[in-house]
Amino acid sequence: MSGLIYCREPEVTEPYYVRELGLYLYSAEELSYYIVNYVLLLPRDFIGERLYRFLGTQLRRPELEGKLRKWMSQTPDLYQGLLMLLQDLHYYGDEELNAFRQRLEELRRSGPMELLKKKGDFFLDVRQYGNALRTYDQILGERGNDADFLARIWHNRGVACVQMMQMEEAMDCFLRAWQTLKSESIAREIFTLYCIEPGMTMPGDVAESVSGELQYRWKEEIDAFEKNAAYMGKAR
Repeated sequence: MSGLIYCREPEVTEPYYVRELGLYLYSAEELSYYIVNYVLLLPRDFIGERLYRFLGTQLRRPELEGKLRKWMSQTPDLYQGLLMLLQDLHYYGDEELNAFRQRLEELRRSGPMELLKKKGDFFLDVRQYGNALRTYDQILGERGNDADFLARIWHNRGVACVQMMQMEEAMDCFLRAWQTLKSESIAREIFTLYCIEPGMTMPGDVAESVSGELQYRWKEEIDAFEKNAAYMGKAR
């Protein structure tokens, strides 16, 4: 998490530990922020004893703890429980809560594999590339998924591999994605790897799918990028 969050709460003695991110939450505001921005990482049992104790003893809100316990015992719905909790913590306004409610509805409509993809994509966005790879591999290990869906998984897995400097593995992922999707954007990524990574070969079927003029323009852009990177030290 980044940025400044104004917290009205006194510092707690036993903060809430977030295993998925390896960080501690010290206030109701931080808890609210975590729920809204990292909802894809929340386990199904997120609303449980550990959270109840944090609300009641550390945030000194026994009424909210009791209310949430009663609610979840009668309606064990994680998403409804999260909304109720956020409403009572009063960190987000009505407009933000409505947007979050719509997001939860979208997640509710998603199938198990689509949810896993969203989780992997989230890891990719926050630069947790190892977690992204593990999530994508979990999807690829399942049978019966749509070919286009799997191709998008292979593509995003390739992006994670590039960020981890696993270029040969990235090329294999991009090729698997391109064989199904045949998109120009993936062809460009394959062409870029071919240009910047010594020893890479440009697959013939990919090269034939892109005009010589387009390949020339891509190469000019890569050369310009490398020229600029030479003056940027670590960015290289």
